[in-house]
Amino acid sequence: MLDVVAELLLELGFDRFVGSGDNRTTAQQCCLFVGVVVVLLAVALAVTGGPWYGLAAALVGVALIVYGR
Repeated sequence: MLDVVAELLLELGFDRFVGSGDNRTTAQQCCLFVGVVVVLLAVALAVTGGPWYGLAAALVGVALIVYGR
């Protein structure tokens, strides 16, 4: 039951984060999507490759997300 509640909260937060701007350009939408993907990959890279590689990838992902917002 707790995992369903956590999944619902995560899904609502992600939907609000991504769907909050209806006046985004195509480039901003693309950067937001790629930024989210890069941040998720940065977590995997930090676990497998080392924390510095994950941090570097996360910075790139966050920069793309900021531009896309």
